[in-house]
Amino acid sequence: MFDELPPLAWLRSFEATARLGNFTRASEELNLTPSAVSYQIRSLEARLGHKLFERRRRTLVLTRLAQAYLPVVSKAFIDIDASTAGVFGRSGGERVTLRCMNSLNVLWLVPRIEAFRARHPEITLSLLSASWAEGGDSALIDIDIRYGEGLWSDGEVIPLMHHAVQPVCAPGLEGGLPALERGPLIELAGVVDTWQHFFWKYCPERRPPLPDYVVDTSLVALDLAERGLGHALVAEVFARPYLESGRLVRSCDLTLPARHGHFLVVPSRADRNRYGPQTVIDWLKEIAAGEPHR
Repeated sequence: MFDELPPLAWLRSFEATARLGNFTRASEELNLTPSAVSYQIRSLEARLGHKLFERRRRTLVLTRLAQAYLPVVSKAFIDIDASTAGVFGRSGGERVTLRCMNSLNVLWLVPRIEAFRARHPEITLSLLSASWAEGGDSALIDIDIRYGEGLWSDGEVIPLMHHAVQPVCAPGLEGGLPALERGPLIELAGVVDTWQHFFWKYCPERRPPLPDYVVDTSLVALDLAERGLGHALVAEVFARPYLESGRLVRSCDLTLPARHGHFLVVPSRADRNRYGPQTVIDWLKEIAAGEPHR
C-alpha cells in the first residue's frame, strides 16, 4: 500500500521550493541547509523519474509535470494539517494577520468576527486597517483584502466580491434623478465609479453636476449622508448596514455597475500550507459568496 508515495520530507522540500522560488528560502522555512533541500529534491526527481525544476542561473522554474503535481501536493499538506488540528487540536493556537481598507473592516468584517471566533477559537485574528488598497509593505501580512482590478503581482490574487455602487441618502431626501440633480452630492476620491460616470450613464444629454463634498473613505461619505448633508455613491456592501437599519435610504432605484472589486491577495512568500491563513481564506470566500451581488 502506498508503494509509490515518496517520503513526506522530500515532498515538503518540493512544495516549499516551488512556492518560494529557491533552495535558500525553502531551507530557512524548513530549518534545513540549502544543500539538504537540494539533495531531497534530487532524490524526489530520481524516485519519480522526471525533472521537477529547470535550473536557470539563479532561478528555478517548474517543469510542466511539476506544475501539475504541485497543487496536488499542496492540497495534501493542507488536508493533513487541517485534519490533525480537527482531531487533536492545536497547541498554543495560531495568529493570522489580515489587512483591509477601513470601510470594509468596520462595515463588513468586524460584524462577522464573533461568528468566526465561535467556529475557530484556536485562531486569533489580527486586523489591520489601511486607507487605500495598495500593496505596500506586506512583510507582516498573511492576507490582504484589496479593492481594484485584481492585477497585483506581489502575491496570489483571489476574487472575493464585486458589487454595484448605489446612491444613498438620509430619509426624506430621496426622489429619483431630479433629487440627485439638485444635490448635494458626496464624492469618494480615488475611485473609478464616480458621480460623473453615473450621470453620463443615466442623463447623457445633461452636464453632470459637480460634487459638493469630496472624502477619502466610504465611512466618511456614509456619515455625511446620514447627517442629511447629501447623496453618497458607495458600494452596496458598505451601504447595506445603513439601509437595513433605516439610517439611510436609496436615493433612487438606479445603480452603477462597478468596474473594480474586492480581492484577496496572499503574499508570494506566504506558506499556503498553514492551517490558519487557509481557514480564514475559506471563511472569507464563504461569507462573500452569501452576499447579494449585482
